Amino acid sequence: MIAKKNVLVAPLDWGLGHATRCIPIIKLLIAKGCTVSIASSGNALKLLREEFPNLIFFNLPSYGAVYSKYIPFMLYIFLQLPKFLLVIGRERGSIKKIISKHSIDLIISDNRYGCRESNVQSVFICHQINIIMPLGYNWFSPIVNYFNHRWIMKFNQCWIPDDLINPISGKLSNPGLPNSIYVGLLSRFGNAKMRNIVYHLVVILSGPEPQRTIFEDKILNQLKEVQFKTMVVRGVLDKMEEKTEGNVTLVNHLPAIVLQQVIDQSEVVLCRAGYSSLMDLARLERKAILVPTPGQTEQEYLGKSMMKRKIAFSQSQKDFDLLMALSEIKNYIGFEGWSSQPNLLEEVLDNNLK
Repeated sequence: MIAKKNVLVAPLDWGLGHATRCIPIIKLLIAKGCTVSIASSGNALKLLREEFPNLIFFNLPSYGAVYSKYIPFMLYIFLQLPKFLLVIGRERGSIKKIISKHSIDLIISDNRYGCRESNVQSVFICHQINIIMPLGYNWFSPIVNYFNHRWIMKFNQCWIPDDLINPISGKLSNPGLPNSIYVGLLSRFGNAKMRNIVYHLVVILSGPEPQRTIFEDKILNQLKEVQFKTMVVRGVLDKMEEKTEGNVTLVNHLPAIVLQQVIDQSEVVLCRAGYSSLMDLARLERKAILVPTPGQTEQEYLGKSMMKRKIAFSQSQKDFDLLMALSEIKNYIGFEGWSSQPNLLEEVLDNNLK
């Protein structure tokens, strides 16, 4: 019998993927009778408040990452490294106060390096143990990954949300680290339901500005040329609004249960090549067109990997051609059968709660 524990879940606030893949963890913790608190910032915190309105929430300092239209993504991120290091230090201070006041027994941090404490079991969730540097900066990779591995090893465990036998992450997580454990794919969705096709295409927009808006404008412009029924989920956590223009329905944001229904009713999903998006596609066994966020080497690698394995078609945002992508997707097998992969999360979680 596992004694009831106080658990703090702390996802990063870059995009929504870190928050969405914590949803199945939070649900499992609640089912096991744990007292769950959530600590984050920005839209990640807002999304989890909507999904779990009755839990305890804490605001953590935001990393405040900014992006550029012109400077390569990874280079611009590393220029902000001094600011991120300051935030990590502030995170440590915030976590100490939360632990002291709320008697936290277990910390589960999704890519927040400062959310750990030496006298509390601390888990780090990460699929990108090995960071890929952009072309021209490969020489810097050993230095970057030395510090990345060093920080991850400060946690008791590193949970890799992937399947060891049939992985999605590839060289992003392999080779792993001495403290890494595969926990299976983590998706906010349940298994795929019976198909009742309503939409030929569902577009799920996400990622940092200004690229989210740039891509939205490009997609909406190309959708003017098609006649089939399409749903566009804008990925904006503003007031729930829905409008229909011709065959295209636009909505700002959908809760997980409604979004799954929409995806289940689609023939093809168009989205970013973010890792959490791929896990969701695998859970729902969908065919997909992937468009990596420009400059994000992780997404570019995943897009190329899915194409090479004939699972999903991928195209750059700059060259994106919707009609061509819809023609090409017929040659790809999709994620059929992936929802049956073993999920090791419960066993690993129980071991941490003991």
